[in-house]
Amino acid sequence: MNGERRGVILYGHGADAVAEALRELDPRYLPVDGVPPESAQVPVLRCENRAEADDVRKAAPDVAWQVVALYRPGDEVEHSGNPVLWLNTSKIDPRTAARAVDQADLVVWYEVINPIRVTTADGGPAADDYSNFVIVVPDGYRTVAHAVTGATAPECLPSTAERVLRSHDLWVLARLRDADVCENCVLRHG
Repeated sequence: MNGERRGVILYGHGADAVAEALRELDPRYLPVDGVPPESAQVPVLRCENRAEADDVRKAAPDVAWQVVALYRPGDEVEHSGNPVLWLNTSKIDPRTAARAVDQADLVVWYEVINPIRVTTADGGPAADDYSNFVIVVPDGYRTVAHAVTGATAPECLPSTAERVLRSHDLWVLARLRDADVCENCVLRHG
């Protein structure tokens, strides 16, 4: 969305609360009922459903819309056209959802320290039913989440890291996983 006019469309459970949390996070986010004319602010529209969100996108093609579906388990929320961000509001509060919307372009890199190993108990090949597998969790096993915008690895990720898993998890939600969070990345991305 570089250089483009941006906007956010929220639909589903808790859209009003997330719109308000976005405004509190950054005053550039402006909850509105329609697309305002040219503005340096980022309009945040709340829609009832996927169809209404898609209609807004079609009516304002000059805006690079970030569409966000807010749901709870059991909700029947339909996918909107791309791009779309799905957030389970039963696991996160409106402020966390707002941070996820604001930082949706970050990529999380998980550094795995002393990785879990899978071997066979008898030293032979894996049995068809995997009954001879042994899972070894070494002392000191942990993961550390790093974040960066773009495809290049974060500078704080050690070049000697034994195993790194790149993910499209949201940085702000990485803290929900059983992982440490890199302090350098926290200073850069909050």
